[in-house]
Amino acid sequence: MIIFETLKEPKIFLLLIIFGFLCGFLFDISYLITFLCKENKIIKNILQFFSTIICFFVVFLINLKLNYGIFRAYVFISFFFAVFLERISVGKLFAKTKIWCYNLFKKFVNFTKEKLNGKRKEKIKNNDN
Repeated sequence: MIIFETLKEPKIFLLLIIFGFLCGFLFDISYLITFLCKENKIIKNILQFFSTIICFFVVFLINLKLNYGIFRAYVFISFFFAVFLERISVGKLFAKTKIWCYNLFKKFVNFTKEKLNGKRKEKIKNNDN
């Protein structure tokens, strides 16, 4: 019986790594929504709460389905290592891309505002004459 239970450990480890990365993306999305809501603390805390609850249920369901509900140290270590690895690698790239796109969009909006204001001023000058 012991050998049968340990045969699934590589599969469990791989699924925990994959879903750890996906839960890291979940946190990235929650930070993106918080960024779009102008760093509102209430929205940030609510999104972090729900992201944490979802991640807990993911670990719990994977462990229940494949490991018969037996929590071992490698379950937590592999999952949190994958989330940590995603946050320091892809998460930082995602954050830099988000800031770059936001700055580019703001420059575009400011440029169009200046052009529209310039045309309006010219139109007002032409109507006064």
